[in-house]
Formats: sequence, structure tokens, C-alpha cells
Amino acid sequence: MEKSPQTGTTKCEVFYREFSVPPKPLAVPGAIDIDDLVTELEGQSQENAKAIAKGRKWVAETFYADRPTIAQLRLKKGWSQAELARRAETSQPYIARLEQGNVDPQMSTAQKIAKVLGVPIEIFAQALSMEDEV
Repeated sequence: MEKSPQTGTTKCEVFYREFSVPPKPLAVPGAIDIDDLVTELEGQSQENAKAIAKGRKWVAETFYADRPTIAQLRLKKGWSQAELARRAETSQPYIARLEQGNVDPQMSTAQKIAKVLGVPIEIFAQALSMEDEV
């Protein structure tokens, strides 16, 4: 004869608490975050956007030439993390974590980002492995 499981209810307490997170304080009163400043300048004119993209390409060639990383592939396009995220249909924080080597992308995500960057998946994988060494 099979025993049926016992059913019933047990009284329990559930605690719920919301915590607000204060905004990150600025290091210097009145200072502006560099990413916010660059975004603001890019949005002011097409000329500014082109100049900033050119600067990003220069950074890729000057500081990343000897090691292909995700950041280097992105900067060679003249893109911010936010722009790569928009084109790859993901988030800027995800791109930041990817560039820091703090996330292993799923194959579908890796393929999408490689396609957007215009590189074969093998180059993307090599650049991804370089992020761990940086």
C-alpha cells in the first residue's frame, strides 16, 4: 500500500525590507563624471561625435595595439561601451563586465557581439581570452 504525502499548512513569517542606495558621491564637489561628460559632448554635435570616435580609435592604436582585447576591438570602431551595447542589444554594464573579464558570454551573445564588431568569432574568442590576462 502506497502512502500519500501529508499535506497541510505551516505558519511562517516573511520579512521584507527595502533599502535605498544613495547615489555615488563625487570625489570632488561640483565635479562631473567623465563618462557623463563625454556622452554630453557627443550629443551636442555631429562634429563632437566624430572627434570623440577619432579619439577612441587613437586610444585603440596607441594603447591596445600589442594586445587584441574586446575594448580594443570596440575602440577601433570608435564606439563607447554604450554604443556597442546598443548595437549588440545588450547593456553597457554587461559590456563593461565583459571587458573586465568578469563574465563568460553565452555563444549566442558572443556571436552577436563579434558580428556587430565585424570580426570572426575566433578573433572575438581570442580577444576575450586576452581580457583575463590584462
